[in-house]
Amino acid sequence: MQPLPPSLTQKGQMSSNEPPSRRPATSPTEGMPAPSRLPWSGGEKVFVLVASLLFLALCIGSIRTAAVTTNETVHIPAGLSYWQQFEVRMNIQHPPLVKLLAALPLLLVHATPDYSDATWNVITPGVSAENNFGEKSFEAWSNRAEILFLARLPIIVITLLLGLSVYEITRQLAGTWGGVLALTLFVTSPFFLSYGTLVLTDVPVVLFAVWTMWYFASLWQEPTRRNALMFSLSLAGALLTKFNGVFLFPALLLCWIWFQFSEKGMHLFGTWASMSAKRFRREGLAIGGIVLAGLIVYVFYLGIFHRTDPLSATRNEEITMAHDSCPIYLLPRLIRIMSNHPALQRPLLPMWLYVDGLVFVKGYESRAFYFLGHLYPHGVWFYFPVISFFKLAPGMILLFFLLAALVVTDLLRNRNKAVKPSIVPASRQRHLQALLSALVVFAAIPMASKLNVGVRHFSVPIGLAIILSGLIVPLTCAVVGKRMRPFASVMVAALAFWCVVTALVSYPHYLSYYSPFRLNVPKQEIGVNANLTWGQSVGELNTFFEQHQVVAPYVDTRMSTVDPTVYIPGARAWQCDNGAPVPRGWVAVSADRVLLHAPGCSQLLRYPTFSVGDGSIMVFHIPD
Repeated sequence: MQPLPPSLTQKGQMSSNEPPSRRPATSPTEGMPAPSRLPWSGGEKVFVLVASLLFLALCIGSIRTAAVTTNETVHIPAGLSYWQQFEVRMNIQHPPLVKLLAALPLLLVHATPDYSDATWNVITPGVSAENNFGEKSFEAWSNRAEILFLARLPIIVITLLLGLSVYEITRQLAGTWGGVLALTLFVTSPFFLSYGTLVLTDVPVVLFAVWTMWYFASLWQEPTRRNALMFSLSLAGALLTKFNGVFLFPALLLCWIWFQFSEKGMHLFGTWASMSAKRFRREGLAIGGIVLAGLIVYVFYLGIFHRTDPLSATRNEEITMAHDSCPIYLLPRLIRIMSNHPALQRPLLPMWLYVDGLVFVKGYESRAFYFLGHLYPHGVWFYFPVISFFKLAPGMILLFFLLAALVVTDLLRNRNKAVKPSIVPASRQRHLQALLSALVVFAAIPMASKLNVGVRHFSVPIGLAIILSGLIVPLTCAVVGKRMRPFASVMVAALAFWCVVTALVSYPHYLSYYSPFRLNVPKQEIGVNANLTWGQSVGELNTFFEQHQVVAPYVDTRMSTVDPTVYIPGARAWQCDNGAPVPRGWVAVSADRVLLHAPGCSQLLRYPTFSVGDGSIMVFHIPD
């Protein structure tokens, strides 16, 4: 798949000797000028190269100090098991593509989990076998640092590919300076510098989601087989990366409706007799692309998991979810169908596994979480906008507000005009509508859900917002007067430079980053889990103990999914809120265990306190 969405060719749009105004148009989009993609200038190439090198330097530098995080403990061994065993025993709640890509370099160093261990061969109800299997694997590997580094490299490449796509897409929508602004925000964002360097599915799905919507608009504007193929491959990539890829279907539907209503002569409920076959060519190609994407997912699952027993996998999932009091939804019915029709188990294996994964995600969706000083029993609609406000760089947040203000001003200025001027080229209006449709759907569904565990689940709206931020450049030219434009340009440049400063000052603690907007509120009082402490700072904790010549400290076992002695030799396991007396000496706990307004270990705050890992870990010296 090409890294950047190519422009549409001019084939079939208009002849070189016939002006567009005189050419009869059989459909509204045919009258549009063909999109053109100008080659990058020398200055653009230099800027993109410098931005890419800065991004790579910050990413690689930060992952060298980061220990294995909670989800990586599962994803990396699971990806290896897919390549080596062709089974999906582990981590059914995420599609396999990212885990396979992350595990691919590990095959070169012959990394192999212990498949003879009971964690692989026995699944105990109520106990997550994948967590135990991952923990055992990392604890057994003597070269775990090398394995972790190699597994993260493919994710960094995907994230950089996303950044280049952001630049090219924004450049086509808002011009060169719009692309420069968007790429600057992307490569300096603590969000993408953290979650885009770990073996997670949240950032790669942004790439495929953006490509899917972009190529759908390209297919609509120029219905060619090439655009249909690129649309299909992008959609399949999203479905194989993360289960929220299914959100693309309502996004595509919304986009299609918008296209219908925005084109003259096209009616949503028109009669079949009045519509020509050519007018349906793009719908036919789009449907064919969706079907092809489904076939790609089917073949991919069938090939990589051909040794999986679908009935056993579904039964194990049902037992585990029932033990944890999670809704099991369709699982009993699926089990009955597979039991009554054994001949269908193998041909429909991909369908069983994909539905099982969706059910697993839905079953574990609702969970209690601590947010803004309160313990909520389930998700709240304002979680993702608020946590994004605190987790994104201040310069980016202010640019988003500026973008909203410019859009409102532009709408008010043109509200009485019959023909409203567009801030994007005519050949890119459908692409802008496609991206806006995805933004609406991918923002609305997480906000309406009960899964409020990490800002990373809001990755697609954040990525789309960065692309749209490039529109600040043409909007400034359209809205701001000539006298004020220099001031507005300086302000935009200053906010973008603030983002660069934020990335440099926050290095290398991007995962635990919170903006200065939190004032003096402790980070853990705003949001915990993957927003702050995810086991990434255990290596820094060991460095702290070495610097203070601490021997055999007490370490909370919930700080990381692996045994504390993996990173801290001589560490003694301890939990601060299990009723055991506070030991004398040095103790370390995750910041999310020291909450002011919830049960935890706040009693430790009366002792001398030290912060490690940018506030993700708290160390206490207890004299008696």
